Amino acid sequence: MRIKSLLGALTMALLVACTTSNLEKTSPIADSDYIRRDINYLASAELEGRDTGSEGYRKAAQYVAQQFQKMGLLPAGEQGYFQEVPFRSASWDGDDPKFILQGPDNIIAMQFGEDFLASPSALSENSQLNAELVFVGYGIEAPDYGIDDYAGLDIQGKIVVALAGRPQSLPSEVGAHHSSSRTKRQAAAKHGAVGFIRLYTPEREKRRPFTYYAEHRFDDTFDWVKKNGMPGSAIPGMHPGVMLSIAAGSKLFNGAERSLESIFADIEQGKIPTGFPLEYRAELSSSSKHQRVVSPNVVAVLPGSDPLLKDEYVVFSAHLDHVGKKEGGEIYYGAQDNAAGIAVMLETARLFVESGQSPRRSLLFVAVTAEEKGLLGSDYFAEYPTVSLPSIVANINLDMPMLLYPFRDIIAFGAEHSSLGQIAEQAAHRSGLKLSPDPMPEEVIFVRSDHYNFVRRGVPSIYLITGREAKDSSVDGTAAQMAFFRERYHKPGDAADEQINYEAAKQFTEVNYLIAREVADSKARPFWYEGDFFGELFGTN
Repeated sequence: MRIKSLLGALTMALLVACTTSNLEKTSPIADSDYIRRDINYLASAELEGRDTGSEGYRKAAQYVAQQFQKMGLLPAGEQGYFQEVPFRSASWDGDDPKFILQGPDNIIAMQFGEDFLASPSALSENSQLNAELVFVGYGIEAPDYGIDDYAGLDIQGKIVVALAGRPQSLPSEVGAHHSSSRTKRQAAAKHGAVGFIRLYTPEREKRRPFTYYAEHRFDDTFDWVKKNGMPGSAIPGMHPGVMLSIAAGSKLFNGAERSLESIFADIEQGKIPTGFPLEYRAELSSSSKHQRVVSPNVVAVLPGSDPLLKDEYVVFSAHLDHVGKKEGGEIYYGAQDNAAGIAVMLETARLFVESGQSPRRSLLFVAVTAEEKGLLGSDYFAEYPTVSLPSIVANINLDMPMLLYPFRDIIAFGAEHSSLGQIAEQAAHRSGLKLSPDPMPEEVIFVRSDHYNFVRRGVPSIYLITGREAKDSSVDGTAAQMAFFRERYHKPGDAADEQINYEAAKQFTEVNYLIAREVADSKARPFWYEGDFFGELFGTN
């Protein structure tokens, strides 16, 4: 693990010393029968895939609340154990959206689904915009990495045209942050943009063709709603925007100082494109209809025992929703994703309750909704936590733990960013395991699950799954996990059947308990490593 300062090393040494004795006294044994019971119910046909806002999801939420209550955990929602999350679903209202280019000598009407894609606006039922276009390269502001795509450009009142993705020179997780739609749109709005057009690139086309997204052009938009009525992902004053195919995008550069093809050629040579004004204006218009949906997060607390530390909280999060039942009647059960994560969280809570040793800090257990809709339930909770945000010292996230075989290692996405990584490594060691590095850094998992919404509020966080080293040397853990992704992930086959290995579930619960025990009982709260990108960007320590 990486500790970048003497102060950080000393703090970590003290943190470890203060918790070792407690861990040696407390090694409760997880009960796989409880985990099996919870997975079997949550992934049952009765719940019909636990789609956000559905009756099946509501039954799952009631079940989790009942388990919290039976264990003696206190309600920590806004209505007992529940924090009702308001959502807005937006769908197209009749006509397709319109996108017209207006040039000095011609007008080009783009075809929805062939030239451009858009999503129904959750901000307004009628969206219209007519403004000039400015190309801004990738649309990234990362001066520490030598990238400032808005330098010298007049963006005020104009529509930004930006390439999808990021320069290869950016580190993967840093690049994932800067290339996200949220970050790019926020950067554009900061400079006065009123709209955002994303251009597909050859590199993106190789990974997933434009036609794949075109098949989903009639999908609804789903967003949580702030207490002021604004959608959580909306940026006031910004049009929802569109995405253009490569062929359609090249038309925007007619008459400009450079063609899109020449920009792509520069990218192939490792060059970072710079921006310039385009000759066209764009006219964008669409109509959508809105529907209100409500679905709860389920929240419980195990109060801490220390007079000074009990008002600080270690948050366990796991998403309760899955993708539901399809029109053809097929149920997507979501056993690994994420009935298993919820079951592990419940069993971890039970271990604390029955350990006979109250944690010094309080433990907050949060089953979140709408992860499958875009990490929305956790975003709402992190925006409106039921305890004060500064009192949350850490988040441990459980999402699709991959309970496929007894294992020799665990993976903690985000371990290199904060002292939670060192804590996870030592807890793994005490469990007879080891902490392995991220086996797929190109997938930038750290920014793709519910914990990232806590990271964005400055909370050190990790996301745990089982590792790829099986106890049985004849089992290829990597092959087993890849087979799951290929054959069961987000398919009806993710069921509560023989794929769930309950010895692995027991191992995974016990190491989660040790991690949480160490965080809860330490004198020092977890901290971001000095100079860490996410700590510098979001942290307060």
